Amino acid sequence: MTRSVTGRLKEDPSVIVERLHRMAKKHDVEFSGDVEKGYAKGKGFHVEYVVLGESCTLTVTKKPMLIPWSLVEHQLEKLFNE
Repeated sequence: MTRSVTGRLKEDPSVIVERLHRMAKKHDVEFSGDVEKGYAKGKGFHVEYVVLGESCTLTVTKKPMLIPWSLVEHQLEKLFNE
């Protein structure tokens, strides 16, 4: 089962991707991607992203069994609303 959330980007995608590369390395998470699409996986999660214009769709394709989908969706939505 997968879940997706789409939202508007608040910064240029290149700035976000650069930040994601640094954070992934710091937290021992595999990250691969560019300003159009990519993924992050680690700690039991696999998340893919696609950027179209000013919006981005995040899709969780794998998550730890003990973490409820409602929590995952809430955290993803916070990325776009804060």
